[in-house]
Amino acid sequence: MQQLTDGLLFDCLDDPRLIAVVEDGQLVDLWCEDTSPDRLGAVHLARVTGRFAAHRRLSGQLASGDAISWPAKTQTGITEGQLALVTVTAAARQDKPVQAVAGAELAGRYTVLRWPGPGKDKSKGKVSLSRKAGALKPDEEQIGRLQQLCQATGVLDAGFEVILRRTALRPDGRLDPRDLAYIEAELDGLLADWTEQAVPPDDGRTEAQPRPIYNGLPLSSLVRLLYPGRPVHLLQTGDRAAVITTYEQARENRYETRQGAVLWIEETRAAVMVDIDSAASKLNPNRLCQTVLPELFAQIRLRRLAGKILIDMPYIAKDKRAGVLVEIDRLSRHDARYPDCLGFTRSGLLELSVRQGRPVLDKDEALEAVINQLAQRTAG
Repeated sequence: MQQLTDGLLFDCLDDPRLIAVVEDGQLVDLWCEDTSPDRLGAVHLARVTGRFAAHRRLSGQLASGDAISWPAKTQTGITEGQLALVTVTAAARQDKPVQAVAGAELAGRYTVLRWPGPGKDKSKGKVSLSRKAGALKPDEEQIGRLQQLCQATGVLDAGFEVILRRTALRPDGRLDPRDLAYIEAELDGLLADWTEQAVPPDDGRTEAQPRPIYNGLPLSSLVRLLYPGRPVHLLQTGDRAAVITTYEQARENRYETRQGAVLWIEETRAAVMVDIDSAASKLNPNRLCQTVLPELFAQIRLRRLAGKILIDMPYIAKDKRAGVLVEIDRLSRHDARYPDCLGFTRSGLLELSVRQGRPVLDKDEALEAVINQLAQRTAG
């Protein structure tokens, strides 16, 4: 199979419908244009149709008629029949509706811009750190530099709270100075598109019907933000066959690594189960883990596996597990979703938790249609 060029491969440079992300010659992500009203990052005024106090959740309906669900804040006074500002965060799956968060959230790779809506407190100068960062905390000097950068871009004056995501922090908790330019470009891009495209309500009480507020970033802009600094190339005729082949392989339960080990990936309702069959490999368990992990995490990204992921690893001595966890943290940083590694279970399974987002690869009908068109052009 042909070696792919590292970077972002666009099927059309002006208005791409398909973008392939390639790292170390390996396809690790596929994006296609989503024209649905409930695509990720879209902001809506939704009609509240139910309140579930025990689960602290609200259910609603979009202007398109699609059902939607989001967490309710403890002190919220929203009742059934009202309109609420929400941002789509995950596609519908199985019997679960579209998932969202309250308010308007513009998400990039390093930051989230949160606009609570009309009539809310818009205190300027607020920059905070994601709660998921845990013990990773930049020092006051770095937070001050970040706040100055946010002030210069105008996002704070526009009423947004800037939340720094874990992906912006190095393992020691500090900001990489080289990423500050990416963060500034991300803030500029998110704010510019919101200013140009969004039609926010002046006062939610004057709105009578649910409606879309903001459709989210265009595909090319979104992928460039999630993979900053990557070179952009045109998807050549010879590349198409490699992309199609890799896509088809990623829809199968069986995946063979370059070292001859086999990954068996099974999705259940409760969790994703991954078995690393090392029988076909000649490597010892510790060496096998080092070589398999990069391809395993590439498959997690490419297949868009989410929720709880349990991995049956080859036997690893307890004194070697710390090094494996460090490598997993490094690999997780390549994924914009930043999988949470919960460590090893008592039975030796590696447990990950990955937030839901786009549909899993074999259930994305929009991507399948684009790939089929690409295959037809390649065959023609």
